[in-house]
Amino acid sequence: MLNSFFRVSERNHAGFILMTELASRGDQYVSLKEVAERMTISQAYLEEIAASLKQAGLIEGRTGPGGGYRLAQKPEEISADKIITALEGPVLLVECQKSANECPAAGRCTSKSLWNVLQKNIVHTLRETKLTDLV
Repeated sequence: MLNSFFRVSERNHAGFILMTELASRGDQYVSLKEVAERMTISQAYLEEIAASLKQAGLIEGRTGPGGGYRLAQKPEEISADKIITALEGPVLLVECQKSANECPAAGRCTSKSLWNVLQKNIVHTLRETKLTDLV
C-alpha cells in the first residue's frame, strides 16, 4: 500500500522560491535565468510559473537589457494564498469542497466537518502569511 500525505506541489514550491527571490531584490528586475541557476530549477519551468504569476498581477516583466521580473505589488500585500491561487487555484483538501453537488455522499459524509475545519485553518494561515514573512 502506498503511503499518502498532504503535500505542496513542486509548482507551488518553485513559485514561492521565485516570489521570495523577487521580494528580496526590491524594485530590481531579476532574470529567470539567474534565479534558475541560483536555485537549480529549470528556467523553462520558471517561465511557466512566471506567466501565471504575471497573469494574476503579482509580478511584472520587462524585456531587453536589464529586464526580467519584479513584484507588481508590495511584498506585505502579497499573501501566500494569492500565490497558491495564482499557480493552481484555490486550496481544496478534497474534491467535494468545490461544491456539495460533486459529493456522492453529501448528507451522509462523516468526515466533511474535519476537512472543512482543516481547510478553514489552512486558508486562514495562508491569507495571514505575507511574502515579507518569508524573506
